[in-house]
Amino acid sequence: MNIKEKILIEKLDDFGRGIAYINNKITFIKNALPEEIVDVVLIKENKKYNEAKVVNYIKKSKKRTDVKCPYYNNCGGCNLRHISYNDTCNYKIEKVKNLLSKFSDININLNIIKNEYILNYRNKIELKINDYDWGYYETKTNNFVSINECLLALDSINQVIKNKDLIKIKDGSIIIRSNYLNEILIVINSNSFININLEKLRNCINLKGIILNDKVYYGESYFFEQINDYKFKVNYNSFFQVNLSIAKNIIDYILDNVSGNNLLDLYCGVGVLGQSISKNFKKIYGIEINKNSIEDAKHNAIINKINYANYICGDTSKIIGEVKDKIDTIIIDPPRSGLVKNTIEDILKMKALNIIYISCNPVSLSRDLNVLKKHYNIEKISLFDMFSYTYHVECVCILKLK
Repeated sequence: MNIKEKILIEKLDDFGRGIAYINNKITFIKNALPEEIVDVVLIKENKKYNEAKVVNYIKKSKKRTDVKCPYYNNCGGCNLRHISYNDTCNYKIEKVKNLLSKFSDININLNIIKNEYILNYRNKIELKINDYDWGYYETKTNNFVSINECLLALDSINQVIKNKDLIKIKDGSIIIRSNYLNEILIVINSNSFININLEKLRNCINLKGIILNDKVYYGESYFFEQINDYKFKVNYNSFFQVNLSIAKNIIDYILDNVSGNNLLDLYCGVGVLGQSISKNFKKIYGIEINKNSIEDAKHNAIINKINYANYICGDTSKIIGEVKDKIDTIIIDPPRSGLVKNTIEDILKMKALNIIYISCNPVSLSRDLNVLKKHYNIEKISLFDMFSYTYHVECVCILKLK
């Protein structure tokens, strides 16, 4: 083992790793904090950078806290649990500030809306299954880490994990989703041996349905979720925010900042954002590529009694031009990769008075804002701690036409 001794950690990178220099080469070190002195072992060497892990802490940071999770040192589920919750929020503010300045020359005051539930907040997790055992992969590896509980997941999800002996699967993956009623949807992908004790499982959890290899094995393929006064049908493979509390905060924030006549909700999913702020508008359009999500969005408009919502299924970059009405407000909540060039061009042609850009990737957000800011004033950018104890953060930007 090639151990490098007495390495000084200088700062954190955008993924929460410590940064040091070994033989004048930048080195990224998991679970290391600024001003710590550590012994490390190199686990990956590239031409431009190294990756290493700590084998001994010589001097620990005053900001280091005890980690309650027994899997933390190996699991790839979260990566900032070794500092206080407030410090994770400060880290995210500085990270986004630096990225906005670096990639779009935007310098703006940022605040962060903290998570009311810093533990047991996720309503969806995906686990790997290895020889009947469940767990995560270690970060950037296929090293399996067996778990019996996830501190990020809702208690109802952990109840499923604790009863995994009733769901015998040799190999594959399992997604567990829970809603506001603690109903459970289980999605299994596996080509190996499966034996599920349904009778006992139903006695342990509030089981809504099991989907095996995209086919209903038991019950339903969907459940209903609720945010504020709105209900939403959510198919097993439809996108839905993983943190209900923060999702409510985002919706309230948008309601307080934007209103108009015609709203265009891009990458709309099951229609959550558009329908949740529908009282501020006279007509809604939504575009989404996932067919199940669009069908759910249409259904949700009916159950929420919104008869002025119109939904189109397709690739936003190809069909945005099908919306002919004059749009004064656009919601953009794209994939992590952000917007493609022609989508930005189509958005700019609409000359909407308001744009609400929501992103969990400040790098692609900064790149897109660098184009949009030529035509729009960036009124506000607020951060929402959707993914506590991870390096991820949700950014919500309010833009006004110049």
